[in-house]
Amino acid sequence: MDAFYHHSCSKIPNGPQHVPDLLLNMKVARFENTSNTFIDRVGQTVEIPRNTWGKNPTPYADDGYAKALWDYRNDSLLLGDDDHTLYVRDVDQTGNNQLLDTWHAITSLEAEYHVKSNKAYLPWNQQLVVECRKLDKRVRHGIKFQDTAFKRETNGIVRYHTGDQMFDESYELTIDQPFDAGLATQAVAFMRDITEDEHSAMNLARMFATPLLEPYKHLTYVLYGDGGNGKGILLGTLASSFPGLAVAVDSQKILGGRRGSGGFDTQQETGKLIGALWAYDEDADTIGIDQLTYLKKISTGDSVTARRIGENAVSFTPKCTFIVATNNPVITTMSAAVARRFAYIRMKDGRKPQEFQPLLDFRQQYGAAPFIMASCKLWENHGENPFDDVSVGSANDVTDLEQSIINAICANGYAPSSMLESLKRYEQRDLLARFGLTRGGVKWIPEQGTSIRILAVKDEVRFAPYRKAYEHDREQLAKQIDDTPDIPQPIEADPVPLPNTMGFNCDFVPAEQKVAKNWKRLTEDKNLDTSLRPNTESYAVVPNKGMAIIDLDKSKDGKTADGWNVLNQEIGKYGSEDFPTTYLVGTPSGGVHAYYALPAELMGTLKNSVHSNGIPVDIRCERKGYVIGPGSHTHNGDYRLLDMPDNQVPVMPPKMAQWLEDNGYVEGCDEKPRTFVSAKRADTSLSSLDELLAEPVGNSKTGTPDMSLIPVGQRNDTMFKWLLGRLLNHPENEANIRIEFYERGRASGLPDSELNTIWNSVQNTISQHRN
Repeated sequence: MDAFYHHSCSKIPNGPQHVPDLLLNMKVARFENTSNTFIDRVGQTVEIPRNTWGKNPTPYADDGYAKALWDYRNDSLLLGDDDHTLYVRDVDQTGNNQLLDTWHAITSLEAEYHVKSNKAYLPWNQQLVVECRKLDKRVRHGIKFQDTAFKRETNGIVRYHTGDQMFDESYELTIDQPFDAGLATQAVAFMRDITEDEHSAMNLARMFATPLLEPYKHLTYVLYGDGGNGKGILLGTLASSFPGLAVAVDSQKILGGRRGSGGFDTQQETGKLIGALWAYDEDADTIGIDQLTYLKKISTGDSVTARRIGENAVSFTPKCTFIVATNNPVITTMSAAVARRFAYIRMKDGRKPQEFQPLLDFRQQYGAAPFIMASCKLWENHGENPFDDVSVGSANDVTDLEQSIINAICANGYAPSSMLESLKRYEQRDLLARFGLTRGGVKWIPEQGTSIRILAVKDEVRFAPYRKAYEHDREQLAKQIDDTPDIPQPIEADPVPLPNTMGFNCDFVPAEQKVAKNWKRLTEDKNLDTSLRPNTESYAVVPNKGMAIIDLDKSKDGKTADGWNVLNQEIGKYGSEDFPTTYLVGTPSGGVHAYYALPAELMGTLKNSVHSNGIPVDIRCERKGYVIGPGSHTHNGDYRLLDMPDNQVPVMPPKMAQWLEDNGYVEGCDEKPRTFVSAKRADTSLSSLDELLAEPVGNSKTGTPDMSLIPVGQRNDTMFKWLLGRLLNHPENEANIRIEFYERGRASGLPDSELNTIWNSVQNTISQHRN
């Protein structure tokens, strides 16, 4: 400090007066209550000299400018590498008044030292820049550990070590730990663990040191993924390790709201960027193209405007790296300039909280330092640019229209641009940018003898998640179409084992054909033994308390769903944990009776229900009804034993019990009608084959298959005609037609069981036509 008593202050045009008086005559006050004082960065009370000319002493300048000069005297105000930006040393905010080894850039003395607008004299900023240039000290743009510093030079990242002259300089970020390659390696392992792929992990690692090591300011990071993936832990680690340098912001406010409108909220939120190295939104809303202009300004360090309450607006150039963590779309244009500014990171979702305990323990012990170390190594050894092949976006977050466009492009390589006609202009623009599409010009459609304007993929990286989901769905659909197991073949046994020998508590009563007269009175007659099979051609099985029989009906006309298919497709395959092997009886019509014990939650509440919600499944349970037993002979045919459990009849599994509840088979659960009806509408006759062949089988304008959604009340008839026409006209393409048939039917809300019925009905119709 003594050197300043020989310091010669410069005089600049229109500059402030009495600079030397303020600089040289400030001193630590002897008493706390001395007037004309302020508290400095280390908690000392500093006395400010006043102009004693005249009767009333007046201040030489606002106290804020005196504070700036005091920081200058105490090496807490320096210039950066650019010889223009002023940096102020950080101080801890715990009350200990310890100077930190980190620095932050300031926009102006007025903003940093809270000079009110009516006291401001802007030339003080130039005065301090001029004075700081006289010092041989600078705040270097880089990162310094106890034994190693990383600094951006013209030839890349350079390391400086203890003993190097450059190492002894002050750095924007100084970490009070030695550089440890082992800790950096552990940090990389954690980042790999919480990201979907290697390139996402490397982009994440690059993020931490970006504001201090990137060759020029331009990068913004997007961390994409749902909750529970660790992104909040990492961002919180930055904030706790570097308070004031890592700040949480509301991206919707800072980027100007949903449609890019600015205003006071935007300027207030922008003020948080002043002096920050990282600015992050941990749960950002959708960011669209309307907000891109402001986001680009922050990314590239262009001048922006901020305003704090009670202060004037101030223009500054942000130094921070902007980080958007979101599970919503981040929509940008597809220009090369924009592509260079964004680094995408796909987080790994679906993690359990306990899986992050090792990361939390690591953070607790070391803070953000190991991640900064890993980032320095990556910038040093792996070039200047992040990977640009990381895909973000979710196939679960698309509208029906968007999915139709995706399906068309995946199936045909293009989609008709007319599919966008229902959208507003800005909605069209955002949709194209989000999915990486472009208006691909004109395509000739030979089948129609005309040309159409089309949409095509321009950015395959953006479109990749949606193409991947489409292909996965096709693969799964192809597997599922014929995946329902066959009903077991009858077991030849004489006598037929009865269900009560396998733990199924029931009564047996006589039946005539399929009718058991007086069955209820007979089961309640204490003088009648109903534990033995009656000596009649046909008999009934009446489940007792805690027992139920699921009656899986067979379609009577070939055009309605089968109960066997419904349970296999909606609960699980027969023989699985959710639809376990049990005592199984086949009916003459091709239906199935499945015997189960009830779980406690269904006892007394399961309905004796017939086709609840229109589903071809009946329930006979707890002395509320009966079925015809195995070994019975009727005019329609025989009831035959198909399968038996290894030991006892199993208890209904939770998934089966939940399915019954969800579909109205349990007391207190309302029925919600579903479409388990005819494959053609009941109120219309089937079109003739000539009429069907005359109807178009695709989009009349494009020649592509019509994959549009079908309104309720028209689905079965439309799907029947659509499928029949396509198969008759293009039998060579049956495999793809079948996949597209199930895709369109499912999208329109039809269950697989009913789609199976429509498919079989169409096959039968074509077979009859050809014969």
